[in-house]
Amino acid sequence: MNTSTFWARVLGLYMFIVGVGMFFTFPQFQQLVLNLSKDHALLMITGIFTLFLGLTIVVSHQVYRGWPILITLLGYWVSIKGCLLIFFPSVVNQFITLWQTHNMSYASIPSVVLGLILLILTIKK
Repeated sequence: MNTSTFWARVLGLYMFIVGVGMFFTFPQFQQLVLNLSKDHALLMITGIFTLFLGLTIVVSHQVYRGWPILITLLGYWVSIKGCLLIFFPSVVNQFITLWQTHNMSYASIPSVVLGLILLILTIKK
């Protein structure tokens, strides 16, 4: 199994499972995110692990052609998210506040769709 297939399967399964779980348990997920935003130490630890995952993807997967570019772009996205959590927690909290004040129960749909796309792309033909 090549690196692109590995990351597509891992990220695809993760995004699909978390997205479906978030959709069906949205009030609990929303409360979890709100609680996380109030705990600065936990927010920092989350940022550190998120940055580590993003950098792991970026360093192990530098592909800029075809469908595997999705993996590389996700790696950069996760790295940026980790940096935001570490260096700009107030910006993250503003986003969480915005998210709380609007009905964002359908925010999980892009995660489910992208997860399915990644999984479909790894099916051997």
